[in-house]
Amino acid sequence: MNRNEKAASVKNLNEKFAKANAAFLTEYRGMTVQQLYELRTKVRLGQGEVRVVKNRLAKIAVKGTAFEGIVDSLKGPIAVAFSFKDAVAVAKAVDESIIDSSPLKIKTASLQGKLINAAGIKALSKLPSKDALLSMMLSALQGPTRNFASVLAAIPRDFVNVLSAVKTDKEKKA
Repeated sequence: MNRNEKAASVKNLNEKFAKANAAFLTEYRGMTVQQLYELRTKVRLGQGEVRVVKNRLAKIAVKGTAFEGIVDSLKGPIAVAFSFKDAVAVAKAVDESIIDSSPLKIKTASLQGKLINAAGIKALSKLPSKDALLSMMLSALQGPTRNFASVLAAIPRDFVNVLSAVKTDKEKKA
């Protein structure tokens, strides 16, 4: 790789780090090409991207981004899983790949500038997705309104039921 290619690679990586909201550092030593392809596919479905990076270039690329804290973990063969939208989906993809292919190891992650260890990533992968959390919140917000509307609708309904019972009672007596 010549100097121009390295500069282009650093610029591309810097753009990825700047655009990402989370980055998961994994050691892919021992993985087959097929296992790495499956990891990339799962992460892509979670709206992320996996890049195998050169440590020296990655150390330069993270400067000026929220991911400067991961510099110490850039040792050995590293693949970075970037999350551009939902960090939980990418964390789930990485966690599933660890279960499916044992050679993959999580080194560390950075979520919006905060370092997370492997246990934290596992906990993050257990969370519901952003869309599921939003639907839960909307359901919780709709609950009181729905209950209030039901109570308001019950008053005329009960009144109609009483009138209907009175009518039925008078018809029986007549």
